[in-house]
Amino acid sequence: MGAELVTQIPTMGSIYAKSVKTLGRKPRDPALPETVLVYQGAVSDAGKLNEYRRAVGASMNGVLPSLYVHTLAFPLAMSLMLREDFPLPLLGMIHLSNSVMVSDPLKEDEPFDIEVKSENLQPHHRGATCDLVVQIVVSGQTRMELRSTFLAKGVKIGGSAQQATAHETFTVPTRTASWKLDAGTGRRWAAISGDYNPIHLYGLSAKALGMPRAIAHGIYLAARSLAGIEPAAGSYRWNIEFKTPVVLPASVDLAFDVQEDGYQVHAWNPRKGKPHFELSLERG
Repeated sequence: MGAELVTQIPTMGSIYAKSVKTLGRKPRDPALPETVLVYQGAVSDAGKLNEYRRAVGASMNGVLPSLYVHTLAFPLAMSLMLREDFPLPLLGMIHLSNSVMVSDPLKEDEPFDIEVKSENLQPHHRGATCDLVVQIVVSGQTRMELRSTFLAKGVKIGGSAQQATAHETFTVPTRTASWKLDAGTGRRWAAISGDYNPIHLYGLSAKALGMPRAIAHGIYLAARSLAGIEPAAGSYRWNIEFKTPVVLPASVDLAFDVQEDGYQVHAWNPRKGKPHFELSLERG
């Protein structure tokens, strides 16, 4: 596995501008590149950090929220998907889940290195999945790993395809919070995160990519859920699985359940009773 040092992190806007050229990628038996992209000396931006905190209600506690770090680092991971040796199409990828491990939260003024790679290409009953992995390194030690799993529909790879699993019956829990998200939610989050994926911006651009209307960013939903529960010290891990998109405008009901070692969060459509996502956070 070869490391490649980069001197600049691209903007998400520039990535999506070039992503159209990846639409024709549907190779049989694809293989992921072994390249690791490395950016050294990343730092937070005080203005952008404050915008992030206001947008999701995160605490001003002297450390960086894990998903703020994600917004800084993820464009580098996305740039890996633009490369000629990456076999899957960037546009149309479906965001299935995120898993994050934090050994020690980053201080606001602490510089860090970013390492990104792709791995874990797997067959899926609707195509193929792979993970984009971001590692945050300080003085040679990995302080954070952020793993995003994506589905490329229609891509065939060798091996036995994953069988479709029966949907678990969702029992609506007792609501402890409720969100009202207007039609501009995706555009406002794009301005903060830099993620201008067309499925989040306008009804017409979302419909062109198979969505009924614009949908909320999964990272925004996760960041807002974590805002009041993410630890400011010590090790922890969290995971979110997306069930159904939040189609904007939307009302979202949530249940925050306190566990012995963390939290369990469920979010659902209050009118249809269908789950949107499930998030778990575990300390230690």
